[in-house]
Amino acid sequence: MPYYKFDESKPVEVYFNLHRKQFSIRQDGLVVQHMMHLDLQDVTFHVQPAGNAKVRKEMRKNVHAYIKGMPAPPNQTVSLTKLGELTYNPYKYKTFVWKETEEPIQSAEWVSLDCEHLAFEDRKAIVWAWKKNY
Repeated sequence: MPYYKFDESKPVEVYFNLHRKQFSIRQDGLVVQHMMHLDLQDVTFHVQPAGNAKVRKEMRKNVHAYIKGMPAPPNQTVSLTKLGELTYNPYKYKTFVWKETEEPIQSAEWVSLDCEHLAFEDRKAIVWAWKKNY
């Protein structure tokens, strides 16, 4: 499958690919790249209800949840304050939630998605929400 550099001036949809154990970057409906780390700004969190219900019914995961945002420009110097870690488990939640409190989250100013510091067999999506310091 050929990969294309995504257009950093347009929003992307990102989900954790369970087979590749890295993030799939989707733009205009096509997966254009895979990455192990990505920062996004002006983020919204999406869970398709029918997909969530299907996972619960079949007890088998499918792509139905993603994070949408603008790619953060590389090497951009931004002052950030870490707000907390986020998670999504289709067997427990119907939305993305704060990992510590399990409260739903719909949007964030900035998120960091990471899985590059873990061995392949242990890789999972790690998502941190940040607030910009203006």
